Amino acid sequence: MTRFSNILASKSRVIMNLFFFIVIIFLLGQCQQIISNHVTESAKNKDIIEKAKATAMKYLKNKYKLDVEITKDKIHPTHVATAVVLEGNVIGNKNEFFTISVNYKSNEIRYLSMSPELVEAIRAKGYDPYIKQKHP
Repeated sequence: MTRFSNILASKSRVIMNLFFFIVIIFLLGQCQQIISNHVTESAKNKDIIEKAKATAMKYLKNKYKLDVEITKDKIHPTHVATAVVLEGNVIGNKNEFFTISVNYKSNEIRYLSMSPELVEAIRAKGYDPYIKQKHP
């Protein structure tokens, strides 16, 4: 009977080792898939952000004749909002700063907030940033 139990125990160890090996292979495959999805998502987000930056810069140039630089960007998760929030300033004047949100599905400006210095600079150019006008 001991010889039978030794053979049975040996087979149990082989089966357990095989099961453990299969679980490890499965987990490694899932990790690879997660990493691959993250890399693809990062590339997609980078494209969305670059398009939003171009939209925001064009909007500010066309509407207020401002040359701006984007200093910070953040894309919201799709379950929160389809928006990229950008922060920046007028080139050469960090006191004239803004925050602008771009809907990345419709490629439209959602909101724009400005520092008091930027509002003054826009008014000095003959524009009123608080009067609603159609954007270009």
